[in-house]
Amino acid sequence: MPAIAMTSNFPEDTTTRGIHMICYQAWAEREPVCDKLFNVYDSAQYREHILTFGGIGTLDTKAEGEAVNYTSPIEGFLTTFTHVVYAKGIRITEEAWSDDLYGVMEDSPAELGGAAAANRESITANHFNNGFDSSYTGADGKELFATDHVRENGDSYKNELSTAADLSRTSLEQANIDFRNFRTGGGRRMQIQPKTLLVPPDLQYEAVRILDSSLQPEDDTNAVNPISDAGLTLQVWDYLTDSDAWFLLADKGDHKLTIYDREPFTTSHIFDFDTGDIKFKGKERFSSSWGDPRGLFGSPGS
Repeated sequence: MPAIAMTSNFPEDTTTRGIHMICYQAWAEREPVCDKLFNVYDSAQYREHILTFGGIGTLDTKAEGEAVNYTSPIEGFLTTFTHVVYAKGIRITEEAWSDDLYGVMEDSPAELGGAAAANRESITANHFNNGFDSSYTGADGKELFATDHVRENGDSYKNELSTAADLSRTSLEQANIDFRNFRTGGGRRMQIQPKTLLVPPDLQYEAVRILDSSLQPEDDTNAVNPISDAGLTLQVWDYLTDSDAWFLLADKGDHKLTIYDREPFTTSHIFDFDTGDIKFKGKERFSSSWGDPRGLFGSPGS
């Protein structure tokens, strides 16, 4: 058998004639999800802050001749977003670049873009993946989804089912009811509604059956399925790792899931004078978290 030319980390593939394709360059990427769910802002400094505001509740009754009651708004909880640099590089030898028969070396820098997109999806999805873990807390000292969050006035509220439950018509109805009880730190109802049902791929088809069935999908009584008119949009996210957990989100303007982009993803390259190797680098800098748990609701499943 004739010897195969050896080139760097590609001892045969890209210097051997007759190969149909290089597989990792052939996959079509799915559309990113995180920017659909999170509020995304540009940042011009090394960190950002979100401070919640307690509000003043509702108006008081004022009798004729009485003075107006005055109150001071309550300062809430401060969340700090410290930007993180994410980077990686690819180094290609001068010989591999020269001997490549299929353009893989020229296309390799594009893999940095794919890696950056996957990194952003993974990091932001982890806010949900760790959302029931008390090791990952927000400004009020509680995990993202909890039954005992604290409002600015000291009262408690929940954005998790009192009893954890798998996704079903009944549990989703209860989550919708609980969702409508969000209040400001002053006690006023916030009047926000759930708009997105977020699920992992494992729950996609169960979610479709629940949302799109005009009749109850769980029995043969032909009773009306009220959740079908709740106005929920289904979003499946491949980066959710818990096959049982599911979530409700308000519109972006009604929740504080936030990404701050300090430096957008960019690539650069340089040639090494001594070796002739070419080095490609991809880098971005951003931060993500939640400034307030209200407007978000979840269940880890039973």
